[in-house]
Amino acid sequence: MRVRVRGGQRGRGVGRGGERRRGQRRGPVRRRVSDDIRATLVDHVINHGLSMREAGQRVHPNLSRYTVASIIRTFRLENRMVAQPPRGGRQRLFSEQQELAIIEMVRENNAIRLRDLQQRIIADGNVFNNINRVSISTLSRILHKHNFRMKQLYRVPFERNSVRVKDLRRDYVQRPADVCMCTVNTAISC
Repeated sequence: MRVRVRGGQRGRGVGRGGERRRGQRRGPVRRRVSDDIRATLVDHVINHGLSMREAGQRVHPNLSRYTVASIIRTFRLENRMVAQPPRGGRQRLFSEQQELAIIEMVRENNAIRLRDLQQRIIADGNVFNNINRVSISTLSRILHKHNFRMKQLYRVPFERNSVRVKDLRRDYVQRPADVCMCTVNTAISC
């Protein structure tokens, strides 16, 4: 008797038919080793004379010997124990002051739309002098980062909830009910 697991091997990086899904890494997942663990590993191997495997097992049980060897090699070649900061990618478009100015614009006028905000930023030459263009998704991301949510507003006329309009609504609802009752009563009496 065969037992079949629902979904097959999905979730393990393999799709139907054994092919690998797009964007899936091959090989083990890389974990970031903190700077404290790096310093402790260097201390154990260099100062205390432990082997790389022993140092890795003592400091962190799931740390491989190859990771420890890489950390020790970096220390010996570059005299560096800390991890390098992430690099590459694009630079920030807005500075902190500019982001706060965007937040203030939204606070001043909470009915502003992202497209209007975009136009105001491009037109402002004082605070945003280095900005020639900005996308709406960038503005949305900045607002989300500062816990602002943009919701579409709609205007409601004040007279919608006046006493006169409420009476008219009640009369409208009552009128068809009275007409229906009259037709039912005449049909029953006949």
